[in-house]
Amino acid sequence: MSLDSYSPNLVSLTRCSGQALVEFTFTFLILLIVAWIPADFGLAFYTGQLAQNAAREGARIAASDSTLVSGTTSCVMPSCGGNIFKETSGRLSSALLPAATITVSLDPDIGTNCNRMVTVAVSGTYNFFFYQLLRWFGVSADLNNTPITRQTRMRWEAQAGC
Repeated sequence: MSLDSYSPNLVSLTRCSGQALVEFTFTFLILLIVAWIPADFGLAFYTGQLAQNAAREGARIAASDSTLVSGTTSCVMPSCGGNIFKETSGRLSSALLPAATITVSLDPDIGTNCNRMVTVAVSGTYNFFFYQLLRWFGVSADLNNTPITRQTRMRWEAQAGC
């Protein structure tokens, strides 16, 4: 016996069940994209906040470091040595901001200057995940990363005669 002899509704139900699955899949993908794009920009904003907090903590440590010498010193994560660089890089996510550059600079000593400043800058590139996902599907996107740079200046406390 065929299925037609039992119930005509059963036959039409089995023929349409695949359509609902296809429609659900397309709708789910669109909703996933709509939800992921703001989340990706939120992660970029969060990464900027992490970079600002790392620069602030590095400047706080550098401001009280009496062994700091005038000039500019840089390192690229994760190969950062020294207390200031270790503490600053420890506050950065290497997954969100890979190969970040940390720069510490101290104003030169000009004798009567009792207001020497130390500056700690953190810079790197945030790679948007959504655009990397599009590249997997063969779609090229122009904006796939954004530079993030944050810096903090503080008065150096180890100034002689001040």
